[in-house]
Amino acid sequence: MKKAILATMIGSVMLYSCKAPQAKVCPDEKAVKENLGKLVNREFSVVSLKPAEGFSGLCEVVLKVGLKPIVIYTNSEGKNYIVGNVFNVDTKENLTQKTASQYMTVSKEVLEKLEKSVNMTYGKGDKFVYYITDPDCPFCKRFSPILKDWAKKNNVEVKVILYPLPIHPDAKPKAVAMVCDKKGYDDIHRNVSTKNQCKEGEKAIEENMNLMQELGISGTPTVIGMNGKYIVGLPRSAEELDDLVK
Repeated sequence: MKKAILATMIGSVMLYSCKAPQAKVCPDEKAVKENLGKLVNREFSVVSLKPAEGFSGLCEVVLKVGLKPIVIYTNSEGKNYIVGNVFNVDTKENLTQKTASQYMTVSKEVLEKLEKSVNMTYGKGDKFVYYITDPDCPFCKRFSPILKDWAKKNNVEVKVILYPLPIHPDAKPKAVAMVCDKKGYDDIHRNVSTKNQCKEGEKAIEENMNLMQELGISGTPTVIGMNGKYIVGLPRSAEELDDLVK
């Protein structure tokens, strides 16, 4: 009888020890947003928060600032943050970039909104991308001929959405005039006449600006593919563009 009672007691201790609460691995989302709000001076959302793969005691946080995902790392309290890239020494893979790429997509609903904002097109084909550009953006000026060559080689239609940024005061009248005068792809970065400021053009560009702000697109060039994937800024390779139409 005593042995049975002892066995029951040992079993109970083991049961309760198994149910002991585990140490907290990651902070809650509210704490992360509150603490990061002291460092990030723009609107952002936390889209993922989980233990970092391969690191004991570290958590991976994915933020979205506009369309752009940013991957950072924090501790269980969410008080300290690490910004940088994590690499796997065996595969030489950039794990931080791999995570970020998983969140670089927009929905079908967003693609439908973009379709209504197209101001001009270049090329023809079953595949297409949306090219969001500012007439006075120096990076866009560098990228536009690269995109044109890539589209021509791969039979991709480029659907241009003109988005003049506030930092370029002359860009908006240029964009309006391009719509009014029905300019084409090669005219985007030329010194076009801004005399024609028709109501149709003003309305189209205002709607573009409102939509881009709604979507959180704050920089150019931005290229959004038919599959919802996108690139913000200059692509690093043609393969990045290829991924937008797969």
